[in-house]
Amino acid sequence: MRFKIGHAKKGYAQYPVNRKLTLEERSNQLHQGRRLNVEPFYNLSVIRMNSTYLECVDRWFAYRGIVTASLLTFYALTLFVLLQPQLSASPIRIIPNRDDLEWMLDGSPLILIYWTLLTLALRAESFQTTHYPIRFNYKNRMVYVFGISGPGFQAKWDDIFFTLGRCGLQAGRQNWDIRGHILDADRETVRATFSLPGDSLQPEQLNHCWEFFRRYMDDGPATIYQDVFWCHDVATNRESFRAGLTILFFMLNGFPIAQFILSPFFFACAIGRWFAMRTSKIPVWPAEVEAQCALESFDPYLRDAWRNPEKIPMETVAAARRREQR
Repeated sequence: MRFKIGHAKKGYAQYPVNRKLTLEERSNQLHQGRRLNVEPFYNLSVIRMNSTYLECVDRWFAYRGIVTASLLTFYALTLFVLLQPQLSASPIRIIPNRDDLEWMLDGSPLILIYWTLLTLALRAESFQTTHYPIRFNYKNRMVYVFGISGPGFQAKWDDIFFTLGRCGLQAGRQNWDIRGHILDADRETVRATFSLPGDSLQPEQLNHCWEFFRRYMDDGPATIYQDVFWCHDVATNRESFRAGLTILFFMLNGFPIAQFILSPFFFACAIGRWFAMRTSKIPVWPAEVEAQCALESFDPYLRDAWRNPEKIPMETVAAARRREQR
């Protein structure tokens, strides 16, 4: 895979490129080198961190499996409709009768079209890549983005235009995420876009996530080393069903009643997530990127899945610190 400027996609829709920055993007710009007076929050997004680089999951990783679970449900419903005459017949009747076969054959063209559309939609999450990592290199101040479609790209940290972006509605309210724009030489034309992990209905909450990455790149790994409690075990492995289920529950972290009410939904999505992970390949960085991200023999700021606690901490960093101070 050649690592060059390309077109990055957000989940299932492509970001608009070859356009001018908007006034809203300029007013919502997040500046490198400018410290915000907030607690950094890693948002359960780190894969591994060390003195050389910090690698995180993509913006849509937390939602992986929801689309797949929905589509697999439609597959199951179609099979049920096809087999319903057989299932409603006598238990000892194994071979469909002539009426059953004629009914199935008459509807086969529509069923074939329907299943083809479902299969194409299924490829939004499944039969792809388990995740699309982003790597921040502190030593050479570069950012590497694994391409969702086509080649990945890289850019200098100081040259990326970070800002808040609108990403649809949730419960009738505007949702936001953090976007990095790769600009042309005129510093106005957007050539490529990627998103940092996390989204929120309250854009000010995203300052905590932004500050986590900004401090790593501007101030060094020592400033956020203690803020990373847990890392995803997806660098060389496929995510386990249990870990995927926990990640889905984490979307409503702090709302135990809502988590309980929606637990059947989360379990169904976890099945879809497991299917998507098992049918997708693990991403491999190009040799040129790995060469630029070589590690030192001893790294005091190493964080990876091997050092994870037994359970994923479900509290925020600020809450954990308050608990430790009691």
